[in-house]
Amino acid sequence: MIATEAFKPAAAAQARALGLDPAVAWVPHPIQNRTPGELEAIADGVLEEVLALIRR
Repeated sequence: MIATEAFKPAAAAQARALGLDPAVAWVPHPIQNRTPGELEAIADGVLEEVLALIRR
């Protein structure tokens, strides 16, 4: 999954509760109110990590 860094504690707690070890790529928070260019830069910055998580 892809989530913003602000949700790390909640995601960790939920994963423990469900007995999961999710593949997560973290992006800066917040996402809302970002310009299209900023969103594109965030996506470009996390692309290789997402691909690596898919391949693992």
